[in-house]
Amino acid sequence: MTRASQPDHDPDRRRLLHRAATVAAGAGVAATVGLPGTARADPGGNLTMGTTNDAGPVTTTVNATSGYGTLLLKNTAGAPLRLVPGESIYPQVLDSAPGTLAVDDQGDLFVKAGADDADHATVGWAWTSEWATTSVAVAPTRVLDTRDPNLRRAIVSGAGDLDATGRLVPGKPIVLSLDGYVRDGYAVKGNVTVTGMTGAGVLTVWGSGPRPGTSTVNWWTSGQVLSNFLFAELGTVGAYRSVLTLQATSSPTHVVLDLTSLLVGHPSQVLAGRV
Repeated sequence: MTRASQPDHDPDRRRLLHRAATVAAGAGVAATVGLPGTARADPGGNLTMGTTNDAGPVTTTVNATSGYGTLLLKNTAGAPLRLVPGESIYPQVLDSAPGTLAVDDQGDLFVKAGADDADHATVGWAWTSEWATTSVAVAPTRVLDTRDPNLRRAIVSGAGDLDATGRLVPGKPIVLSLDGYVRDGYAVKGNVTVTGMTGAGVLTVWGSGPRPGTSTVNWWTSGQVLSNFLFAELGTVGAYRSVLTLQATSSPTHVVLDLTSLLVGHPSQVLAGRV
């Protein structure tokens, strides 16, 4: 079962329907709909809006002479289809046909996909913008260059600890805000470059909190120009909701950071530079 990215969606704490509604698609069946209750729509029968329908062990199908059948739900008085949470994962998802949808106790959709075989089928959350992440490419954008005062403006903490030329001082972290590019971002992809170092050293880039015991770029002597791909979680510091923390060890260095992609729950969170 796939896992969501937020603690509130921990599958160990979730319960699926015992009597939930399902929408299924499979070979020879374009769509299946069931809602918990006492009324039943037999194969080929109608589902009546505003009433309770229960497909039970049978299905209501939409057939098409060519292409795919379409199930169109309309209800001007409210939601056209509402799936109601239940008590158990059985039998609505694990024992159902591929294409079955069910809703958990927090209102998120689960789907059974793949072969109609318990050993090969996949059961997991359906993609929704409420919790899933998506990688949104942005036009390559330079968000930090410690050699240029104008490109140091996004530093919201630690700017006073840079040396006279703007280099990171070993052991003195800086915090870079990307709030101007993304709203509550999850992670960032890009390229980080070090140059102007005075000796061997290490640069670590992470979100927020304690410095991890890892490196993003290593160098072994002065005067080098080295780059590395960056894929790092964004953190929060005070009122800033999408930050990166950078820290050098052993020797001062200039740092250049180019942004190429942002991981978000919905593309609308990306504020500028989207491609």
